[in-house]
Amino acid sequence: MANVKKTVKIDLVANGNRKSDYYGKVYGRIHFEEPLNLRGLVEHIMQHGTPYTRDIVQGVTIRLRDCIVELLSEGTGVKIDGLGTFRPTLQNTKGGADSVQDWNVQEHTEGVHIRFIPEGEKLDRITSKAMLDKCVLEKAYEVTYKEVTVGGKPKRVPVYTPVVTPDEEPEP
Repeated sequence: MANVKKTVKIDLVANGNRKSDYYGKVYGRIHFEEPLNLRGLVEHIMQHGTPYTRDIVQGVTIRLRDCIVELLSEGTGVKIDGLGTFRPTLQNTKGGADSVQDWNVQEHTEGVHIRFIPEGEKLDRITSKAMLDKCVLEKAYEVTYKEVTVGGKPKRVPVYTPVVTPDEEPEP
């Protein structure tokens, strides 16, 4: 994998919660692009140069995905060295049961989630602080919202306006 730092675009969003002490304050968040699907990931892997054909890379990737889902559905966490650990967690209903005897799956369980814990080993660290050193952050867009009507229902949609910093302003 290349050691070149990639630029990560940052959206700037004002806190719109009127009940918050921080209402109107501006916060950054990662500009989210459409995630790569399996085909896109395989293409990306192929661009790094591999002796394996596309169908082999895709087959291994599909098998990896299937096995991870199978193991998680059995309650087994999966650690991928250098990346992190996937593990299943339980979402309980609000309030819980009064006792161990009263608790039952149907009444007290809302779902099973998959959690990801990034690698923390020194050589492969991809925790939040370590990831900060692996990329270049750049202000990209101011995000505001406008109300539109979709199917007769009001909906807030984001409006992305490019952020121009003083050193990027065009000369008159």
